[in-house]
Amino acid sequence: MRAVVSRRCGIWAFPPTLIALSAMETTEPGYFRCQVPNELSNAHVRAGRRKFRAGVQETSIDGYTILVGPKEARKLKVGKPWILEHQGASIEVHPQWFFNSPDGHVQIGLRRLRDLTPPEPIRRSLLVRMGGVRYANPSVSATAYGGFVLGLFLLLALPGLGDRLGTSDRIQNTLRWVVGEVNKSIDQM
Repeated sequence: MRAVVSRRCGIWAFPPTLIALSAMETTEPGYFRCQVPNELSNAHVRAGRRKFRAGVQETSIDGYTILVGPKEARKLKVGKPWILEHQGASIEVHPQWFFNSPDGHVQIGLRRLRDLTPPEPIRRSLLVRMGGVRYANPSVSATAYGGFVLGLFLLLALPGLGDRLGTSDRIQNTLRWVVGEVNKSIDQM
């Protein structure tokens, strides 16, 4: 069997096969599982405080199939989510089904719960280095933009510049109207 690039899997894999899970009987067309080659199958699973080696056999959009050796099979504890560390990613998984083979190996179907891999850090540009602090919170930039618009609004309301541009009277009338409406609302309470 030769390896091909699968569009659904996004990695070098053997051709995807349409299968039905024994426990769930998935019969949806388009439910694909992609086999993982041996050189990419090394993984670690943390179950509670214990960490053991496993081999990822197949991947799909919602989970993994792993193979655990007989020595590590004794360390398995079910009940809490596990963390699968595979190809630089940490994924919280929940065991769905087990298959014990006669030689002691255990094949486990894992359901993906959430990705725990930390996001890549934001690169700093030359302008940010010169300008100072980088803000990760978008509300800071929204506040700065609001302050800029308010400052521009007040600049256009100044008697000297506003009179020349013809905006002073309109802005002052608008502010008087807003203050009057707020006063009416407060008086009605």
